[in-house]
Amino acid sequence: MTIDFFVAGTAKSTVTGSVVRAGNRLIPIRRHTEWAKYVKLVAAEHAPATLLEGPISLSLEFVLMRPKSVGKRRGWPIVRPDLSNLAKGFDDALTGILWKDDAQIVRSSYGKVYGDRPGVQVTVSEMGPS
Repeated sequence: MTIDFFVAGTAKSTVTGSVVRAGNRLIPIRRHTEWAKYVKLVAAEHAPATLLEGPISLSLEFVLMRPKSVGKRRGWPIVRPDLSNLAKGFDDALTGILWKDDAQIVRSSYGKVYGDRPGVQVTVSEMGPS
């Protein structure tokens, strides 16, 4: 099964706030923005009847608007927000909506490009046996 959808809008990175101590471990608290709530809402429209349980592949293509100051000479968005910070929130936001646990993600692909319609192209695929 493959789930494929587009989340329109300006992607926001997940902000890691303070840290909580749990026994001997320190666990960062991630502040989920309104963007994460919107991602969950759009993903719920494409959710399978039952949560995916096996290994999955996650592909995220972030489409950013090209700033007027950049011009067409620069083909790649080598500016903030960082790709890793953009992708970080998706694992958490889609857990419980598309899959049971983000530990199921065994393959991931993230990209950042300029385009006319900002948003994120999300593709989730079940992986076959290894």
